[in-house]
Amino acid sequence: MRLWILLCCCVVFARPMIGLAEPSHDLIETLPSGDVNWTSNVLTAEGTHVPGPASSRSAGVLQARQNAATNLLLTLQRIRMDAYRTAADIMHADDRVNAKIVEMIQAVPVAQEANGPGGRVDVTVEMPLLGGLAQLMLPDEIKQVRSIRQVGDTAIKEELTLEAAAGSEPEMPYTGLVVDARGIGIKPAMAPAIVDENGKQVYGSAFVSREFAVQYGVCRYTRDPEARLRKTRIAPHPLSVKGLRTLPGRDCDIMISNADAAKLRDASDNIGFLKQCRVMIIVD
Repeated sequence: MRLWILLCCCVVFARPMIGLAEPSHDLIETLPSGDVNWTSNVLTAEGTHVPGPASSRSAGVLQARQNAATNLLLTLQRIRMDAYRTAADIMHADDRVNAKIVEMIQAVPVAQEANGPGGRVDVTVEMPLLGGLAQLMLPDEIKQVRSIRQVGDTAIKEELTLEAAAGSEPEMPYTGLVVDARGIGIKPAMAPAIVDENGKQVYGSAFVSREFAVQYGVCRYTRDPEARLRKTRIAPHPLSVKGLRTLPGRDCDIMISNADAAKLRDASDNIGFLKQCRVMIIVD
């Protein structure tokens, strides 16, 4: 009987824990007009409208969606492209790009719809930063890089055989880059740069191929320090480095030590994963 009572108590006290979501480690930047999820690379904005007595609900939803699209555009314009430009700068510099982006935003479907007090209609819209939008907005410096010639399987086997004969274990090549940028006040951007202590760039627009930047992003931001263990794009053997500071007037660019920069430059295999944007930045 006592055992049964104890089990019941355990169930009662355990129930509030059931269904609790794991805390999100996504880096979400909240702006006055909407949110930017820098981990999933998604823009989100909301719009509201209170239909008049003679208006139909469908008309109210349409107007609320239009208001949400306006907020989405304002959110997009404030995104940092790199240390020097925002998305608004890119759009204002090219009328064709501006027109295409506005057209894309107008076509964004409603992600969520809800009723508010007084007949108010609330609408949420979402738009991916990657894909077509990234193709339009990413700086022209990010070009298509032709495929890097890979060492053939035969050559690899011969090299491993020689190393084994010499009594040394072959080093596993790095499969990605993890930058711990916690505590340095970094701000996310679509095309950040990483430099050494001399200011020489070790990663940035000149290192990546546009096809990968458009599809995956130049880098991925996360607030989860253990994400590197799970993310397949950088697993199973990423090079981990510490961000020392941001650069003066360039708070989206990161400086790493010369020693870490040398590790990144030394291995020819690193050229491949940098080109493919296999880079993760851990933030506060």
